[in-house]
Amino acid sequence: MVKESLDRRLFVALRTRWHLQPLELALISLSRSGNWGLFWLGLAFAMWIGGAHYGRAMAIFMPVTVWVTLAVNYAVKEKLRRERPVSSESGLEPLVGVPASKSFPSSHAAMSFAAATVFTYFQPSFWYFFYALALVMSWSRVYAGVHYPSDVVAGAVVGLVMGGLWVLFLMFLNWV
Repeated sequence: MVKESLDRRLFVALRTRWHLQPLELALISLSRSGNWGLFWLGLAFAMWIGGAHYGRAMAIFMPVTVWVTLAVNYAVKEKLRRERPVSSESGLEPLVGVPASKSFPSSHAAMSFAAATVFTYFQPSFWYFFYALALVMSWSRVYAGVHYPSDVVAGAVVGLVMGGLWVLFLMFLNWV
């Protein structure tokens, strides 16, 4: 008998449990909205239009944060070249389109945690909200069947590092 990795067991558990129809629809929608960081760009724009303090700065800086983080994460993916957990096994089929890029680290997680870090810089009292959104966005990728849990953890680390670097840059510019 082949010993299954913890990563694979967690993937199977998250792909086969807790798939209630309303939750599944919500997570699939959230996962799709994270493509290219569009969810985070939309949130920044909504905060600007809604009159949030520093909303304009967030709307201006969020595309830079998200897309540079995406580019860095993509370079790491291409170097490491881990295949996605795509399977034809019953119950493990992906719920969203499978990206052509490699799996490790998760770009959704990287962009989400970078965005959450920068949002927290501008709106520190809402840190729990931003990081909760980043966590759910990241988890949605495992739930949807296109990432292993370790892909998401690694993506979160990349995102936290990139977000931290962006915050240092913003502090250097004396933005806030």
